[in-house]
This record gives sequence, C-alpha cells and structure tokens, in this order.
Amino acid sequence: MKVKVISDTLFKLKPVLSGELSDSEKVFVKNGTVFEIESYVATQNNHVRVTLANQSLDREETKVWYAFKPDVKIEASPVKLEVVSDTLFKLKPVQSNQLSASEKVFVKNGAKYDLQAYLPAEGNHMRVVISNAFLGPENRNTWYVYSPHIRIRGTSMKVQVVSDTLFKLKPVLSGELSDSEKLFIKNGTVFELHSHVSAADNHVRIALANAFLGPENRNTWYAYAPDVRIEGNEPNNQPKDLKKVDAATQGSIRLPGFSSTFYLANPILPGGHFTWAEATKNGSRIPVNKDIVYGILQVARVMEEVRKLLGSRPITINSWYRDPVTNRRVGGASRSRHLSGDAVDFVVTGIHPYDVYDRLSPWWGSRGGLASATVFTHIDVRGYYARWSYGF
Repeated sequence: MKVKVISDTLFKLKPVLSGELSDSEKVFVKNGTVFEIESYVATQNNHVRVTLANQSLDREETKVWYAFKPDVKIEASPVKLEVVSDTLFKLKPVQSNQLSASEKVFVKNGAKYDLQAYLPAEGNHMRVVISNAFLGPENRNTWYVYSPHIRIRGTSMKVQVVSDTLFKLKPVLSGELSDSEKLFIKNGTVFELHSHVSAADNHVRIALANAFLGPENRNTWYAYAPDVRIEGNEPNNQPKDLKKVDAATQGSIRLPGFSSTFYLANPILPGGHFTWAEATKNGSRIPVNKDIVYGILQVARVMEEVRKLLGSRPITINSWYRDPVTNRRVGGASRSRHLSGDAVDFVVTGIHPYDVYDRLSPWWGSRGGLASATVFTHIDVRGYYARWSYGF
C-alpha cells in the first residue's frame, strides 16, 4: 500500500491543527511525495493515521504520523476480507469460550476490511492483519478468525527484513561489491513484492513492487536468504491438482541421468513410504532432466521427516512433480517449485491442513516454502522462508 501526498502538507505526531504543535512535532511533506505504508486508519479531526513501512521522517525514526485527510490519497491493499457470518475476531486461534471478553471482538456479517497479510492458523482459523482498521479496546489490527466465517479475495506478497542486511546487485559476499552495488536495509523493513526466486550462494532474487532503491533507482536486488522472510501468495496461484495417486500402480519408468529402471510401486528412498508413482503421477509426468530427479529425492527425505513429526499418520500425495504444461493446466504458480520436483502437496489423515501448517512452520523455518489451502498442505525446499495461504 502507498500514501500519496496531493497537496503540500504537514505530517504530524497528533491529529490536531498544526498551530497547536511544536516544530519537532510536525514535518513538511511536498506535493507528489509517495510513501509505502504498512497500515492506515481514519481518525478524529478529518485526519488519517499512517504507519510508514520503509522510512522515517525525523531523527527518532518515527513510523506513525497523522496527515490532514484532504491532503493525501491512500492506494489501498488489493486484498479484501469480507465477513460472511457474524463472528468473533480473536487474539488466539482457539474456541471463543476459552477467551476473556478483552481477547475477542464481535464483528457483524457483511463487514469488509483491507488486509495487509493473511496466513493459515490452527483450528481452521486464519491469521489476518488488517490495514485500514484497528479493533478492540487496545486498537489491534492483527487477529485470528474462524476461516468459514470470512471470504478473502486478492493476493499480495511482501518481504520483511528480519536482520540488518544488505540488498545487493549480485548474489555474492558483500566484500566483493563496491559501495554502489549494495544498499543497507534495516531490520524490520517491509516491501511489497512483485516476484521472488532462489539465487546462488543462499541468496534470494527479489523484485520490489512499489519501491526503487539506490542511486540508480533499482527494484531488483539480491538478499541473503536468512535475513528475509517472504509472505503472501503469487497472483493466479490456485492449484487444483487434487486427485490422489493410486498406491497400487504397477509399471516402470526411466529417469534422465540414471541407467536403472525405476518401478512405480517402489519407494523413492530405501524403506521409505513414498513411491515413484506418487512423485510422477503414475508415470505420466517424467522429469525432463536429472536435476529434477535430485529435487524429488531431496523433498522425499523431507516428507519422511514430516510423516514422523506428525505421528506417522498416513499421508496422501495430491501433487509432486509437474511439467510446465501440467502446471499451467492445473493453475500452479508460474515459478512453482513443483516444476523443479522439490515440492509436494499432501493431506495428512485426521489433521486439518491448517493444523498441519501450524505444526510444521516453526520446524521448517527458513529451509523452504510452506502453505495451506483448506484441502491440502504444500511444502518445498527452495532454501528460504516463504509462507502463504491459497485462499480456498
């Protein structure tokens, strides 16, 4: 989201007339200035309160400012939440009778909000960060809500810097770069993303959506993977590859880079629980090169860990490797890890996908991507922290 100044104005520390403030409590901002913001909300005296995302306007690095509403224009979030049944917004993803009155807020059917972010949570809940309203006695914008009671439309992606870091023009050690090829970014900074993809030497290549940084106003940078977290779903990423694989499938396949014959009914790993039939959709999706086969082997080891972590319950595989044609046909992301063979969509017997996500996320950390729909969970080994909800 962005706020654009449409008339020379003052950003203020209080929503009052500028004459009531000292010079240290107000900052002149020129017409045409644009800021990325984390949130906004209308306040008293025809003002709007904005929380800046990536910069400050004073020595104290203040992020929250008030602006006279007619002087600014908010470009709202593309992600919308609509309440479709009277519900409660809660501070924890538990049954409402387990919470005190101060830990929940009644929200009426039909209420609509812009969202900054949303992710799955346990108990079929969604964790939502509202961008244009603060609710409850403590004016909170982050809540849990029972998923069937809401509808979310639209997508967005954000990258959050979780440790002081450098954005770089090449995925190399910072000492190998000149000062003009790197830019210091402070811990806690958040940017909207256009795209992201794995890069060499434990880096992530990110394309910023609404920010142009450095002396050459670039929007594409490399970041050291452990220093960033990415949240949000890519546009048009709505996979419907949901038909499970028949575990009794017979037959054999040949894989690029290997001289052996692989039997579909056999486990991928010796003594393992997942078969080549599950990885290749009964042999109908043969990897096009050996790197994809190595990706299948890598995530097969992860899936064995997942199975053990979740109590050795049976796991049904919905989707593993996808060739480009199949990926487009089923509605996968254009940069889907399924194309590399190192991603799996799966269902765990007796555990809701949101609960699977909740249990796995801390354990999986920054090793790769994790997401859930209401009908499956996705995991991949991209090598950096990425989390999202499919929204269905």
